[in-house]
Amino acid sequence: MKRHVLNWSCGLVLASFVVSAGQAATTAKKSDFSEADVVRDIAYVPMKDGTRIAYISYRPKTGRYPTVFFYSPYTGGATSFETAKEFLDAGYAFVGANFPATGCSEGVIDYWVDGFDHKVGRYGAEVVEWISRQPWSDENVGMIGNSSAGTLQVWVAAEQPPHLRAIVASGVEDGYEDWLHLGGMMQLDSTAGWALNSEFGVQVRGAEWRISQGDKECAAIRQSDKRVVKRSFIDEVRKHPLKDEWWESAYLATAKVAGKVNVPTMLIASWQDTYGGAARESTRLFTQLIPDVKHKKLVLMNGDHGIAGPGPRGYSLVDSERMKFLDRWVKGVENGVDNELPVTVFWDVREPNGDAKKSVAGWVTHHKTWPEPTVERRPYYLTADAKISPDKPADRPTEGPRAYIYPTGAELYGSNQQFAIQPYSKGVLNYRTAPAASDMVLLGNPEVTLYLSIDHGDDADLELTLKDVDPDGNVLFLQSGLLRTSLRAVDEARSHADEVVPLFRKFEKLVPGNIYEVRMSLLSPIAHVVRQGHSIELTIGAPNPIPHPNIGSIPAGSPSINRVYHSEKYPSKILLPVIPGAVAQAPAPECGTLRAQPCRKVTEFVPGGLPIQ
Repeated sequence: MKRHVLNWSCGLVLASFVVSAGQAATTAKKSDFSEADVVRDIAYVPMKDGTRIAYISYRPKTGRYPTVFFYSPYTGGATSFETAKEFLDAGYAFVGANFPATGCSEGVIDYWVDGFDHKVGRYGAEVVEWISRQPWSDENVGMIGNSSAGTLQVWVAAEQPPHLRAIVASGVEDGYEDWLHLGGMMQLDSTAGWALNSEFGVQVRGAEWRISQGDKECAAIRQSDKRVVKRSFIDEVRKHPLKDEWWESAYLATAKVAGKVNVPTMLIASWQDTYGGAARESTRLFTQLIPDVKHKKLVLMNGDHGIAGPGPRGYSLVDSERMKFLDRWVKGVENGVDNELPVTVFWDVREPNGDAKKSVAGWVTHHKTWPEPTVERRPYYLTADAKISPDKPADRPTEGPRAYIYPTGAELYGSNQQFAIQPYSKGVLNYRTAPAASDMVLLGNPEVTLYLSIDHGDDADLELTLKDVDPDGNVLFLQSGLLRTSLRAVDEARSHADEVVPLFRKFEKLVPGNIYEVRMSLLSPIAHVVRQGHSIELTIGAPNPIPHPNIGSIPAGSPSINRVYHSEKYPSKILLPVIPGAVAQAPAPECGTLRAQPCRKVTEFVPGGLPIQ
């Protein structure tokens, strides 16, 4: 295997990095600030149009410093010292700010959600330039943040503020297909639960904290006509079940937004992001949509939506990667970051004793590009006797359909407790490979093709789960996939080897008795080793409105006997992204110890389905 393309490193993740003398010196000189050692300002930044943005800043009492800017719709303007301390200790000033009409910030916007009012990018760029003019600033600004605070960075960078040196964006998700309408299905908790809690819970607590700390203007601002959100976001989402012009107006993965980013960019994402498609969106941005970025980095690993923090739930692995990138491109430290391969994958990240700040990976690989070019997409065919086989249907007698009761079977994977409850067997179809004769290393997004029919109604929703089963019966969740079958039309222009992208533009209803080809990718890629003796299991079922942990929707269509077909004419299959010749570099993690990857113990394989064809 060519080392310049793929570098497998054994042991703990830090063993795969060479720490330069400059890095060691920087580490040795780190400060240890207490809150009494810094200056804290709670105030407002005036925009060109008179709008004032609420901010909080922390900085050493003397000197000029590069600045880390955290821009968020939640509590950016009420960021705690504990969050800022990591950056202060590393030699930065810190500024947190709320985007317009959130927290204590003024602003008149259509919707408070990032991207739907383009003022958020412009105002963020103005804050960057305001920071550069402060007497404590050395005129170099970098942005950090996760989730909305990650997505916002792309909108700010697209404005090309002159003093923005780099962005480190994690948990980036576009509104429709990667978050709120996964697979074309409105996600109830991600829409109503998240939006209402954010606007009337988290934002309020941040404002109350500022008021308690001496902000004498916030209470009046929140009751004035200077802070107005014109429309209910939840109501608008319900009006737009398809990916129409309204959704496209807030879509950052375009040449008009992401394509205008021109500063060094680090994108960080987890495969099992609990809101959906952050890893899918980050790989898409990295590969296709930031062509003018010379210095870009993609960092991927297992975990949930919170792996990048900043804060106590962020992996220490991510903290280290983020700080090295900031030090290189905001401070100007020659630490070798620009000599590294642009894609880093951490495998089997664990948290000893549940401590994210002690996170370790089984091993790390570095790649020249994404998708990894040595990957072979190997077809495995679903069979009528509940197997996943490398043999084509023409080479075996196990043809015919399998049937299940829709929508009675759903697999919940929000926690070990949820996952312990196996789905109703007559409402799902389970398929399993034979135990692997040797390690099979997967890196990329599996693609599933199903030939499906219904016997009643005009639609059906699919929720797939992919799992690893060890010889002792431990079943480990790997990834899920969602698709409303009436939205099965594929966007051929945007689809590529590692992702089937639906159009989501028009409902094409199903007719009972007809057989339809349904192609879909899972919610995000994966990096996983099916170790020797382990099997892969695929479950086909329906979604469920119970959040697991944030994904959850009401199934479309009517009660039906749904069928999946397996024959030479209708070859239902899964394409697995296999790196040939690669093997695991560490033992398998213990069942139930990986964040966002629940595990359960079973004693036997249950094929599921009905005793009919």
